[in-house]
Amino acid sequence: MTAAFYPTTGKRKDLYLLGIVWLVAIIIFYPVAYSDYLYADEAIQLWQYKPTGPADFTIAIRQGRWITELLFAWSYGAVDTVHQLSWIRLFSLAGWLVCLPVWYFILKRLVKENPAYQYLPFFICLYLVTSLPFSVSIHWSVCFELFLANTTGLLAGYWAYQSVQVNNGKVKIKPGLVCMAVIAGVFSLFTYQSGFCCFVIPFLVHLLKTQFSKKEQAGLLGILLFPLICIIYFPLFRLSLVLTHIPNFDRTNIHIDPLHKLEYFFSHPFERSFWFNILVDENNKLAKALYKILFLGWLVVTFVRFGKSNYLGAIKYLVAVMLLFLLSYFPSMIIEENYASNRSQLALNICVFLVCLETVVYFLKNRQVLKITGLTVACVLIASGWYNFRYQFLRPVTAEYAMVKNYLQQHYNAGIKQLYFIKLPEDALKNKFHVNTSMDEFGVPASFFSWTVEFLPRQLVFELTGNRQTADQLTIKHWPDMESFTQSGEAMTNNVLLVNLPEIINSGNAPH
Repeated sequence: MTAAFYPTTGKRKDLYLLGIVWLVAIIIFYPVAYSDYLYADEAIQLWQYKPTGPADFTIAIRQGRWITELLFAWSYGAVDTVHQLSWIRLFSLAGWLVCLPVWYFILKRLVKENPAYQYLPFFICLYLVTSLPFSVSIHWSVCFELFLANTTGLLAGYWAYQSVQVNNGKVKIKPGLVCMAVIAGVFSLFTYQSGFCCFVIPFLVHLLKTQFSKKEQAGLLGILLFPLICIIYFPLFRLSLVLTHIPNFDRTNIHIDPLHKLEYFFSHPFERSFWFNILVDENNKLAKALYKILFLGWLVVTFVRFGKSNYLGAIKYLVAVMLLFLLSYFPSMIIEENYASNRSQLALNICVFLVCLETVVYFLKNRQVLKITGLTVACVLIASGWYNFRYQFLRPVTAEYAMVKNYLQQHYNAGIKQLYFIKLPEDALKNKFHVNTSMDEFGVPASFFSWTVEFLPRQLVFELTGNRQTADQLTIKHWPDMESFTQSGEAMTNNVLLVNLPEIINSGNAPH
């Protein structure tokens, strides 16, 4: 890495702390190396990104993610079995391990002037590897591009921040860094738009360091590159659709409705960011109350921090921070779809955690209390990250996959030409394994999604028979429940296999 973002003098302590973060990530996620499961969109991508698949099959280009489309075609085209998906998941983990030093040393360089913030880079990186978005980027292979999108977004923001220098009231712009920021930003947007939002992190650190002092406000001028990069990206995205002859996708339509979007922001993604790594049901009343207490508490202590004589300064500071919070979720604020998925919240989550962490550091003056608090926070982060991945996600989905695979191994034969599936309801794994659901990323059965039920059995039959054509010629139908199937009047013949997933999992035969 270049000296553009590495500190000029490295410290052994920094390497030890970075090593701890690496070790935590490896300890939590190493089971992806040997765990077999096919989750949601993985089924269609594993099956379709093949020479025998549709020539015009694409997933990411129509969403403005041309670079991700190239990655999908390369990675899914290189694997044939469910077990081999572990290579893609391990690639994501390895990608993050390579990128973590970039995160750590950018943050280290941003806070180097303030000794009180010396451990802030460590805790931000620890939060990163134990967070829900990080887990999703590894355990769900269709999100493996997130390490690239978020890191290039952070680099774009850092270079933009460094591109504006203020000396004696004079502003100097460094064109080379501006170009680097634009290139990295456009790359990030073409990979995963929400990842670009990590652009704001250096500016938030600057704001926290300076408390929006008048003398230091010019240091935020680089944030103007944020809209400029978006303006450059959008026509390039539209051009990519024209060149590839791909029709417009409703999810990417621009939708300007500030009041509605603000209501959505404060009631969904912003609320979820205050739950940190705790995976709870979205309608949990206690979690909603906790969000309000923490948010209002931060507002109050900010006024206390600025003092009675500077309420106006506190208001300006809070407005500036809230604007950066909004920018950290910007792509989702201007499109039609409202869906607060964990994978789209990494920048916002880090920004909220950073602000809360800095506030705690400011008010805890006792060194011993600060050490105990830091150790407690680290233990909670590690324990929650480990539990969320191992028990909230991995245990139920591997059991579900093994259940379907075992049933087909026992009952499928060459005479079967049609597979009838009774899908699992959305809360099936929640009830069976006592886990919490979070969007479509944790605790939801793969067999709840229609596209999974279409392609998962084809993949399994292919792996059982070794014949892709046999699997491709299967007729597969599915119903949400047994009552719907009965009412459909479909006949059961010798060449039909009925797979009643709710009955199988409720019978107690689901592996643990």
